Amino acid sequence: RPTPPNEQTSSKVLHPIYQSLDSHNYSKALKLTSSSSPSSEWDIVKALRIHALERTGKKREALLLLWEVLTKGVVLSGGNDSSGDGGSNQAEEVWWELRERIQSV
Repeated sequence: RPTPPNEQTSSKVLHPIYQSLDSHNYSKALKLTSSSSPSSEWDIVKALRIHALERTGKKREALLLLWEVLTKGVVLSGGNDSSGDGGSNQAEEVWWELRERIQSV
């Protein structure tokens, strides 16, 4: 997962975002966490963006980004379904059903 390269860099990037959130200036926080900056790939920046999106009423976009963060690197089908009951397929169906529900919000 992408993380800040060092504490000084992360402080320079995160401090203005935290300040805008603390002052309830969520639109500024959204600008600071936009995808145009390299720090936008950091999980902490995405989490702060999710918070700002939710506070501005953009719940669908917040849920989709949350889904992306939570499912990054998750592998469903490992081919190890020794029970033979299709548990892996069922998990994948539930996975995609949840994704569709989030998109339909």
